[in-house]
Amino acid sequence: MRCCRRHRERRPLLSGVQDRRAVVIEDGPSGPRAPERLAVLAHWDPASRVSRSVAKLVEALEQAGYWTLVVSTAPGPGDLDWVEGRPAHVTIVRRPNLGYDFGSWATALDLFPAIRTAPAVLLMNDSLVGPFAPMNHLLDRFHRSHASVWAMTDTSQLGQHLQSYCLGFKAGCLDQEPLRSFWTGIRVEATRDDVIHRYELGLSRRLRQARLSCEAAIEGWRAVDGDDNPTIIGWRRLLDLGFPFVKRQVLLEPSVCPDGHEAPTELRRRFGVEVAEWL
Repeated sequence: MRCCRRHRERRPLLSGVQDRRAVVIEDGPSGPRAPERLAVLAHWDPASRVSRSVAKLVEALEQAGYWTLVVSTAPGPGDLDWVEGRPAHVTIVRRPNLGYDFGSWATALDLFPAIRTAPAVLLMNDSLVGPFAPMNHLLDRFHRSHASVWAMTDTSQLGQHLQSYCLGFKAGCLDQEPLRSFWTGIRVEATRDDVIHRYELGLSRRLRQARLSCEAAIEGWRAVDGDDNPTIIGWRRLLDLGFPFVKRQVLLEPSVCPDGHEAPTELRRRFGVEVAEWL
């Protein structure tokens, strides 16, 4: 009964509780300058720090022709601290820590409506560590895809769906139903589990209902057996398949998978990196 009550609750709309005056452009250009390819990266760090991992991801996107909008819910009044130096083609937005990553993406779409009509849009978060190697082959898969909505990976865990740490949208479909109402309907959920059920799983359900085409660059079954999460249980196999990232959770909480404690050594062997320098 507790679970049923939780899912019947109507949490407040993000647009109704997030004070627009608290959503500010930190510095630099007032908006994205590359209308063809845009990326929105949801960021959080307790010290308002931008890790090497996030900086390298933004650099890789820049090299692929993307203007990146970093939407950060990091606390503190000071500017974000770019440990690796701030790339040129980036706009930084600071906002209250409400709504998790879906709240950051929804805020960007509301603040810069032109993103909705861009030919290629990536919505990403900072839950990956990397890229430790070029990611052009994955971005090329997105650019060549004929699907309306794309993801780096999918999974059958909790039901078949696109994994939301990296979602791609083609040909201005974000400006069309049912995606427009999906993003304007984002609410401030109580827990991350609620966000997963209502928005990560809910987005794929809505896409299926609308018969919008979807594609994953790496299907989950190629990395794991059954319904396991490929980015957690299948992290090593994903590396074999050309995925130049490891989920941050595997590195910070290695007990989440049987071989998680081996990840730093494996990354050092494959890429010559020290994980601690990327976190």
